[in-house]
Amino acid sequence: MFTMLFIPVYDDYFMFIQLREKLAEAIAEAAGVPVTEAERSIELPKGQFGDVASSICFALAKKEKKNPVELARNIAGKIQLPNWVAYVKVEGPYLNFLLSDAFYAELVAKVAEQKGEFGKAHKKRGKTIVEFPSVNPNKPWHIGHLRNALLGDAVARIIEYTGETVERTDYIDDLGLQVAQSFWGFLHLGKKPTGKLDLWLGQEYVEVSKRFEKDEKIQGEVRALLKQMEEGDNKSARDCRKLVEDCVVAQYETAFKFKVYHDVLIFESDILKTIFQEGMELLKSSNAIMKETGGKNAGCWVAKMTSPEFANMESPDKILIRSDGTATYTGKDVIFQLWKFGLLKNDFKYEKCTVQPNDKTLHMSSHHATGGKGKFGKATRVLNVIGMEQAYPQKVIKEILLSMGYKKEAEHSVHLSYEHVWLEDEKFSGRQGTWIGFTADELYAEGFKRAEGKIKPEVGGAERGKIATSIAAGAIRFAFLRTTPEKKIIFSWDTALSLEGDSAHYIIYAHARAHKIL
Repeated sequence: MFTMLFIPVYDDYFMFIQLREKLAEAIAEAAGVPVTEAERSIELPKGQFGDVASSICFALAKKEKKNPVELARNIAGKIQLPNWVAYVKVEGPYLNFLLSDAFYAELVAKVAEQKGEFGKAHKKRGKTIVEFPSVNPNKPWHIGHLRNALLGDAVARIIEYTGETVERTDYIDDLGLQVAQSFWGFLHLGKKPTGKLDLWLGQEYVEVSKRFEKDEKIQGEVRALLKQMEEGDNKSARDCRKLVEDCVVAQYETAFKFKVYHDVLIFESDILKTIFQEGMELLKSSNAIMKETGGKNAGCWVAKMTSPEFANMESPDKILIRSDGTATYTGKDVIFQLWKFGLLKNDFKYEKCTVQPNDKTLHMSSHHATGGKGKFGKATRVLNVIGMEQAYPQKVIKEILLSMGYKKEAEHSVHLSYEHVWLEDEKFSGRQGTWIGFTADELYAEGFKRAEGKIKPEVGGAERGKIATSIAAGAIRFAFLRTTPEKKIIFSWDTALSLEGDSAHYIIYAHARAHKIL
């Protein structure tokens, strides 16, 4: 709880502000230092030494050339504690403070008064776009995708709680080779979709990808389909878009189980159709990219990476447009980043995708002329939740923004990187189908089954399902978010769904107890 003392504070944290001020004044008087210096020394103690600590004796020891432990003992004997502090204890050179019952009594009263609004900051100007999870629209979410989704959702909630407007954006790659392969299978394998469409498409993709690797005729047909999809405004492009949209709706059935919601879906095909040309002209006119006339990149539009950060790379320059005129992933990402910051004049048309369980409409970019206007984009900060292997392309985007003169936007482009979820022997592969048996839906179903089995028999009906749903989703969210993003997760059913130890159900229990006390 007391981490709130040391993050940027807001009006609603009035007690924490006052506590810090009172402690700083008491420390300053006893130590003979300015209040500002005493306030800077206040921190969280390590271990179980107290609630709040001060490291003021380190600075004093350097100035006065005295033993910091002796200084701590001397200051502790002089200090006049405010009524919110029960006592001060010396641990080495640290002053450790334990908060009093009076503090907790006032705190609980404030929480009871403000309820869910306690700690929320007042609205600020500006907007943060959080882009996640950007799963290819031809398969179900597996547990690796789920980690991305839960990270994005969690950080969006945190930023929103601090008073910022947050826009949750999902990038739908409907023009990738994987989607073209799935569309080919949909057209040629003679199978009809059954069950949940994203799972059906994912299983079909595994089969098609194996055929694609071995059969040059299929490769040619798939690439012909991809060309039609990129050209747009033809039957293949329209039929594929419908298939993709239906798959995305199925994927979001999974998202809703974990209370993951979005504001807008932006389709790659709409980026190429609506904003890509304008973005490329802006890149060219700003000299951020150049057309190579010789060497291996001849005919390509390339971004030169000249900063020291790229100095040790063998091939630091990044191709945005290939010699055949097609855009690379990074090329499209750069244009999309420009749109997110409101640096392009053109905008998408929008239509309703679905109404989410939180009663908010999920919008999507539209390929129809009848689509309406929206208030999306134009962010002051952009946070992209993408795996660690995308660190280089994300740095390239920042470097290009800098070379275009958009220093502020470059500084406010944030890559929230994370390690992936692995099986014990291998990572998840869409092409090889190693995700089969490990989808987010299957994880949720197993969690629900285990949670439901722990509920007392006398609890029945809708209440039983409601409790099992909360515990299953909570246990899974907690299991994934408790691990720092840069650490790999080796997936284990028992670990992910554990109802013992440091887990979600203890938090839920503590929450229920706190409500009863209040």
